[in-house]
Amino acid sequence: MKRIKTSQLTPGMWLAEDIFLPNTTVTLIGAGTELTLEMIRRIESLGIETVRIDEAEEEKKDEKERQLLPILAEKHERVISAVEELIDPSADQSFEEETVRNLADDLLSQVEMDPSLLLNLTHIKAYDNYLFSHSVNVAILTLMVGEVLGYTKLELQELGTAALLHDLGMLSIPQEIWQKPGPLSPAEQEEIRKHPVYGEELLRNKGFPEEVLKVAREHHERYDGSGYPDGKREKEISFKARILAVTDVYDACISYRPYREQMTPQEALAQLLAEKEKYDLVVLNAFVSVMAIYPIGSLVVLNSGEVAKVIRVSKNNPFRPEVRIYLDRAGNILEQPLRVNLADEKNHTLYIDKTLPAEEHKKLAAVIDEASRDTP
Repeated sequence: MKRIKTSQLTPGMWLAEDIFLPNTTVTLIGAGTELTLEMIRRIESLGIETVRIDEAEEEKKDEKERQLLPILAEKHERVISAVEELIDPSADQSFEEETVRNLADDLLSQVEMDPSLLLNLTHIKAYDNYLFSHSVNVAILTLMVGEVLGYTKLELQELGTAALLHDLGMLSIPQEIWQKPGPLSPAEQEEIRKHPVYGEELLRNKGFPEEVLKVAREHHERYDGSGYPDGKREKEISFKARILAVTDVYDACISYRPYREQMTPQEALAQLLAEKEKYDLVVLNAFVSVMAIYPIGSLVVLNSGEVAKVIRVSKNNPFRPEVRIYLDRAGNILEQPLRVNLADEKNHTLYIDKTLPAEEHKKLAAVIDEASRDTP
């Protein structure tokens, strides 16, 4: 329990003591009440300067995720490390389909444990092993889309395997090219565009199934024929590769790269929708249903003035996700971020006013992501 200024109140806090009408013994709001935006405005209008809040109630709401987060984080990092060790070109060991399929199965179990919590982890980027973390994060997104599309567990295992290996051909390109901090020369761009062919060749030599080979070769093909390496279009492209076309672009957009600005989740989703002719609409719609209108990781400003991060989406109410408030109305970082489900009836007056523009998002994301390592 602690006393805070009324200006620091945010919806979702719990009162530890009764609030009385000024200069009376009449109770305005009783102890144990979860504050709504309307209640906070009422308290402020009466000139009440401080109140006591109960932090224990907030702890109860997050306890389950607090216990699950380190388990998922460890599993997520383990898969990234395993992928890196498995397909490291300098390693002596040779990877087999069964080994990669087991990794895909591990990712599938993580998705089934808590997909929203897992998506939050994928937004905490490791810049020093981008290729491998990108492959794992794309596999997670791909498995989620596959579930929406009704894939069986066996089909999801194959889909996850293909996703983990989709960029394998990049390892056939000199590292100084694909990690170059500046713009690529025309010759370097041409070499990068060969990685789907290199990936297919490597996987064929290792005896992987034809469907996995197709994903490696076709994940940069586009539904309107504008992709590469073969300029395939529509149903000429394997369906699994059409899924990867969407998830690969999304994760690449929200990831830091030294040669371009990192997009916010909202910007990345908007770009996909703006170029919808490039993607299979069945796949794109399934992806949007996974990510919702405000994708997990989006930083948003509520109509109350607080800044929050989207931590869970609601398929039934895509405009009203679950958020965690990090900044109060004065722009101060909260000691303990507050979780608010905008879909709850008690929060009906609270809504997302806007998403943060890229520059502001970038300034706050590092601070918030650091806090998110310990708080889902």
